[in-house]
Amino acid sequence: MIILIIKRLAAGKHKSQKIPTVVPPDLFASILTFLQKMPTQIKLGHIYQRTVDGFLLFYTIPDFLVFFSIVCVCSKRHRVKLLGICPMFDHTHLLAKVSERKEVSGFVQEYSSLYAREFNKSIGEEGSVFRRNFGFAPKIGMKSVKNACSYLYNNPGEKKLCQKAEEYRWAFLAYAVSDHPFSEKISLKNASRPLRRALKKVDYYASRDIYLRHEWLEDMFEPLSAKEKNQLIDYIIVAYNVIDYCELISYYESYEKACLAFASNQGSEHDIQEEFVPGSHKPYYIIPNLLVKQYGIKKVKDVFRLPLKDRMELYYYLIADTRIPEWQLKKYFRLKTNNAIGA
Repeated sequence: MIILIIKRLAAGKHKSQKIPTVVPPDLFASILTFLQKMPTQIKLGHIYQRTVDGFLLFYTIPDFLVFFSIVCVCSKRHRVKLLGICPMFDHTHLLAKVSERKEVSGFVQEYSSLYAREFNKSIGEEGSVFRRNFGFAPKIGMKSVKNACSYLYNNPGEKKLCQKAEEYRWAFLAYAVSDHPFSEKISLKNASRPLRRALKKVDYYASRDIYLRHEWLEDMFEPLSAKEKNQLIDYIIVAYNVIDYCELISYYESYEKACLAFASNQGSEHDIQEEFVPGSHKPYYIIPNLLVKQYGIKKVKDVFRLPLKDRMELYYYLIADTRIPEWQLKKYFRLKTNNAIGA
């Protein structure tokens, strides 16, 4: 292709002469300038992960925040630009500005290992959390890239967690245009002392690229009102957020057009052999509420510190009292079966 361009340019400049075998320096410089100004083809990598035995990854708000902070900190360490982060209850999706798997292997390995360690510590268990191999699909060209963006940002809607991509907090899309999309703006003048202390801690950790731990978050959240907890969640996300919204939105010209595109096109993923797990993810909100309000569980994750016999008893109570599918209850209670993820 480059040789053809050279010959055409040379022919145009030397109409009455034979095309030279050696390109003159001035013509060569013109060609280089021309090639440098040519738009490069857009490339993204879709990173996809599932869990061992199909168990859940996220049970509480601190789970989502710990994961998010770890991914953002690790992306800086490995210099991986992210255009999307979407943690779902039993799997995760990321969009990275890379075109080859090897460019993100170290990044994925580090954040997976760190989150597995923090998560296991929070439930008193050991062992692998993510499956060993992660899915990766290169997306080359605007059409393929836009399709991947739609697929990631529409995952929550496909699982009945929201109507629009920007309505789901853990897709982080709404943070492109607001630093408090799901809470009231913080007024330091009127903020409680515990909230002000929490904000200072977040500033300290985020400015030093220290990811959050469950115990830190629990200490921050405990003395806060419901309103202040929401404010703190938004503040944490903004403090750690590394998603390149400018580049993401540039594919669509504006935030509004991006949201419209996501609403119009669900997207698809044929390059990764992703297991399709049917059904809504709403039960994963319902189960913890029932455990706390009806079955006397003080904290959601306390259930994993119970003897297996007691955990099974709760499992059977919920089978009898709800219409939640058994396979989803098994995923939630981390009960192994021959087909843990359902059919």
